Amino acid sequence: MASGSALIFDEEMSRYKLLWKDPVCEIEVPERLTVSYEALKTHGVTQRCKQLPVRQATEQEILLAHSEEYLEAVKQTPKMSVEELMAFSKQYSDVYFHQNIYHCAKLAVGATLQLVDSVVKREVRNGMALVRPPGHHSQRSAANGFCVFNNVAIAALHATKNYNLKRVLIVDWDIHHGQGVQYCFEEDPSVLYFSWHRYENQTFWPNLPESDYTSVGKGKGCGFNINLPWNKVGMTNSDYLAAFFHVLLPVAYEFDPELVLVSAGFDSAIGDPEGEMCAIPEIFAHLTQLLMPLAAGKMCVVLEGGYNLTSLAQSVCQTVQTLLGDPAPRLSGLTALLPLPARLQGESFTAGFMQAVLSLILPLAYEFNPCLVLGVFRDSGAKTHLTPVWGHLTSLLQGLAGGQTLTLLQVRVFTYFCIILKPIQNIHLHFFKFLFILNAFFSLSMSLCSNVFILYF
Repeated sequence: MASGSALIFDEEMSRYKLLWKDPVCEIEVPERLTVSYEALKTHGVTQRCKQLPVRQATEQEILLAHSEEYLEAVKQTPKMSVEELMAFSKQYSDVYFHQNIYHCAKLAVGATLQLVDSVVKREVRNGMALVRPPGHHSQRSAANGFCVFNNVAIAALHATKNYNLKRVLIVDWDIHHGQGVQYCFEEDPSVLYFSWHRYENQTFWPNLPESDYTSVGKGKGCGFNINLPWNKVGMTNSDYLAAFFHVLLPVAYEFDPELVLVSAGFDSAIGDPEGEMCAIPEIFAHLTQLLMPLAAGKMCVVLEGGYNLTSLAQSVCQTVQTLLGDPAPRLSGLTALLPLPARLQGESFTAGFMQAVLSLILPLAYEFNPCLVLGVFRDSGAKTHLTPVWGHLTSLLQGLAGGQTLTLLQVRVFTYFCIILKPIQNIHLHFFKFLFILNAFFSLSMSLCSNVFILYF
């Protein structure tokens, strides 16, 4: 059984910068990487992670997602003068090159692949790669949007090729559409790509019609590309959670991925000049928590954008702490998380139950914002078609109440008492005492907390 979370970082990836004036590119600075790592050190997170070594990607690995002509062109940049680098950069959109960027881009891809290898081999449970340059905008034969090689796309292709994975989920919560990832997999049903992004009816970069919700994939990949375009700024914690509850998670559970890759751009956090959104860094703890039950926990988070150094560092910390198993902080002021009434007819019992959990129970619970979650599961429920989903449900509930979860499992003659999913005591009691115990725990919890969320199955 895999345990622990990996963290991959190499300061070498901060050793390139913009060498001329460019108001578009000046926000992409080396400090994006270093302040993120320093924040993790300050909060004692790095010591708790398994540090994995960084390696350079091979040319064969880069060619999984890029053309030989493009790779050969980028290979020439270390020998270029500043003037030549400027001219080369102008061939592409919103990107700059430096003599050391080819080296750093190979490290970024290699670090991402190191993380994928460790997670898929179950050497670690999950992890995050702090890499630079980012990758999700780069295309087969083009750099784009600060991106040189498509780190996450290469990682997904590497996983399907070398580990025979049939289903990979890519979640892109960067504020910009990762069009490079979309182009790479739009005809591939083995990769489900979800991206939310600032769009504003195609007036926001990259200003592409294919960034709209109507782009759902092509050919065999039709239905495996999901775009959620934001047509205004100021989206909140509630908007991000609603997108997960009602769009991403129902599809992700049906897809049943074997690996989850996250293109983690934190320009979708409050204070970022690119995003202009209002979601606080703590939201990323919850988004991470909601994805962790998928793929048996095999999850790789890879840094993309994020240009407000304060919110970037805080968001990275929230993400890695959640990967380590720390409880997500409570969120207040959540509203409008419930959808219009949904029809469940025609669904299997298990699928209908998961839809109810994702679209009804979790939104209600998050809006209620409890300080304790009390779950009561009867033996009749435990032995139904719901048995496979109990683990998912309990893991999803861990994002509530700061992780304070109390579960009572009634099993015929005995009642087992668990706190935070770890059995700490077996209470040998006859069945007729169950309601007394439940009442006692309820009374105790109400004396300690002002609001308790109770689930009874």
